[in-house]
Amino acid sequence: MQWLKNLFGGNDNPPAAKPPQPAHEARPALTPQAWLHQLFERHGLACTLHEDWVVPHGEFPAVRGTWHAGDTHGRLDVQVLVREGLLIEESFGGIGAGDTGLADGLQNFTINSFHPLLSALWHQHDPEQVEAETWTTAGRRYNAFIGNIGRRTNTAETPSPPTDLLARLETAVRHEPLDGDLHWFRFCVAHINGEFTWEALKDNEPWPAGVSALQACSWHTGEGFYSARLFIVLREAADEPQLPA
Repeated sequence: MQWLKNLFGGNDNPPAAKPPQPAHEARPALTPQAWLHQLFERHGLACTLHEDWVVPHGEFPAVRGTWHAGDTHGRLDVQVLVREGLLIEESFGGIGAGDTGLADGLQNFTINSFHPLLSALWHQHDPEQVEAETWTTAGRRYNAFIGNIGRRTNTAETPSPPTDLLARLETAVRHEPLDGDLHWFRFCVAHINGEFTWEALKDNEPWPAGVSALQACSWHTGEGFYSARLFIVLREAADEPQLPA
């Protein structure tokens, strides 16, 4: 446990953490740490707490969330420290003021990125939430953990994503020169009254090839707002030849 002390600080005998109450009871004291702690433990991973970090099994990877509140909405930043020097960063909008916005941002994380991370980093795989495949790029084999497409809308019916979306994104990833044992990709499309905003990130950085793949698809246009978001994690398959069932 010395690495935890070096990395997170704290006393030799930190006080025992009290388990968070259910979300509906803890609303007035809702925090990203309490939510993440409860979320991981619900999925079978016992956690320790070190300041604002949640540490499943008391070892890397560790995760924390930071909420940036606004008057009507805010932003939740989630960081996953895979190991020293390797940090996954994701951000999620939360609609509403105060705890309402925070709860919305946390739910946004849970729907969009949590399950691919859980499969790739903690080997807790839910086939209803994550598609697991083996991809080869630049001669290296990766286990690809593909999350569900998270969608939002302010209309009565949420438009379906393009039928060729996943195939185009896979092609873009496979043509990327990847050299690490872990890579991650975020894709997001937002539509407002016929106008689109595109975002693609590779390993936290803007990725033009991913934007081009999104723009090549035929997205629904019309009145109102909708968005679609997808998160993919690639982990080198050299030491993990068997994908989860």
